[in-house]
Amino acid sequence: MSSDQPDIGLTPAVPITADEKAELNFLRYEAAYMQQRLDAVEDELEQTIIERDTIRHERNLMAQDFSWTLRRLARSPAGPILSRTEGFTRMLETWGHAAD
Repeated sequence: MSSDQPDIGLTPAVPITADEKAELNFLRYEAAYMQQRLDAVEDELEQTIIERDTIRHERNLMAQDFSWTLRRLARSPAGPILSRTEGFTRMLETWGHAAD
């Protein structure tokens, strides 16, 4: 360093050694591997979310169908007889008001 420049604590860069090159190459390959694994996990997560949403949608459709069937049974000629049973009344209270 020349005497007319102030010392700011930096050291000049020197060529890297063969060991440092090997370490950099290893880190480069490791980073690429980790990126590949991350991409695979993200793809699995996306597929899981799609499957979960599909299951939730199907479950909602089933609940709507069941609710419609219960209400239809309650309004049918057998409705007065069915409404006397505790099980049917409980199902109607639980499932009879699902959104259509």
